[in-house]
Amino acid sequence: MILETERLILDTWRSEDWMAFREIANDTEVMRYITGGIAWTDEKVQSFVDSQIETYSTRRFCRWKLLLKQDMRLVGFCGANIWRDEADPEIGWWLERSCWGRGLATEAAVPALRDMSERVRLDRIISVAMPGNKASTRIMEKLGLTFEGEFESKGVPLVRYAIDR
Repeated sequence: MILETERLILDTWRSEDWMAFREIANDTEVMRYITGGIAWTDEKVQSFVDSQIETYSTRRFCRWKLLLKQDMRLVGFCGANIWRDEADPEIGWWLERSCWGRGLATEAAVPALRDMSERVRLDRIISVAMPGNKASTRIMEKLGLTFEGEFESKGVPLVRYAIDR
């Protein structure tokens, strides 16, 4: 299963993709609103990729790896996964810094969200971000997700947006 946009290919993961994804997960600016700027270990990166493979196999959705069509380089991810103890799948995205500000996260999120609604038939999808991550909350709003409120998880203040099919 592959999704495609004008500039991106959204594809399922392979185990060896962790090496390309490691650069993104080790960029402290990318990780600023995810871990407070702390890079992931190689083991965490491998575990993330393996979990996406397993999630797609069992649930038929995942955080698709994003390939830039112009050079087929892995530049991030976009899609759904189960987030912590939430009952509803959460759509999220990460992009390497060279891709920021170009509309690529929104471009990827539109078909990913459509796929979750139409093919996978999920009734409700959430999205979570730190309140300071204005780029992500703008994308959530562009996608039609509605602000549900603020909450705290593991001592970190967060906001939750959601959309129902």
